[in-house]
Amino acid sequence: MDPLTLETPGKINLYLKVEGRRADGWHDLLTLFYPIPGLSDRITLRFGGEGVRIVCDVPGVPLDRGNLAVKAAEAYYAAAGAEVPGMEIRIEKHLPVAGGMGGGSSDAGAVLRLLQSAEGKLTPARLARTALEIGSDVPFFLHPVPSIGRGRGEILTPVDLSADLPLLLVPGSFPVSAGWAFRHWRPDGNDTGPEYLIASLRAHDLAAAGALLRNDLEPAALQKFPMLSMIADHLRRTGGAPLMSGSGPTMFALYPDPASHGRACRELADLFAEYDIPLLPV
Repeated sequence: MDPLTLETPGKINLYLKVEGRRADGWHDLLTLFYPIPGLSDRITLRFGGEGVRIVCDVPGVPLDRGNLAVKAAEAYYAAAGAEVPGMEIRIEKHLPVAGGMGGGSSDAGAVLRLLQSAEGKLTPARLARTALEIGSDVPFFLHPVPSIGRGRGEILTPVDLSADLPLLLVPGSFPVSAGWAFRHWRPDGNDTGPEYLIASLRAHDLAAAGALLRNDLEPAALQKFPMLSMIADHLRRTGGAPLMSGSGPTMFALYPDPASHGRACRELADLFAEYDIPLLPV
């Protein structure tokens, strides 16, 4: 069989409310996923050889069963009641590792999609359950379109949003443990949902939308990592509404219009380069 290849995007969370800890140890979430196709990993799967093998030259990416892509392959065939064939999974990594953009989950979702396209062994419902067994963000990456996520993030409702919001991304250059982020989450008593944010985005009132961005995991991270506060301050100074994505440390900012977005790109490019901080216009 010819190699199977898929580009799989990163995501940011335009809204992330932690609704409480569940009896099973996970947390109930209310979130708004927004895919970033301009920043993607490339997954190539080749059948053959012994075992499931990861090939990736980016430091920090596990090359064993600790990689969610391996877990995805094993989980797929376990759900199908079939033996796992030998395969090589090559990851061309562009998404930050443990950066709050769902990099590992995106890779796992891509592996499930590739295996399903080649094998067709699972129903859509069983494929979604298998994705959740691997990780809370993985179900989103089976069909990565703007979506409200509930439960652990797996109860997904697609949302019609513009694919070209004026965003600046500052991809994380150091890992932040999702476990640490959730352990340090504290409720803030604000019960609003993402509906007003979605309405503002649809109305192209991006200034209003910027004021409605939310991430309950951000306060603890900003306190622990001063660099994130510095990045947020620069993004805010140039007219953006900054927010951390997921458990961090990737930061992004939504700008009120393309003109201010362009000015911020020009102004921050040289400044961030001095600190060796990546900057990605979207």
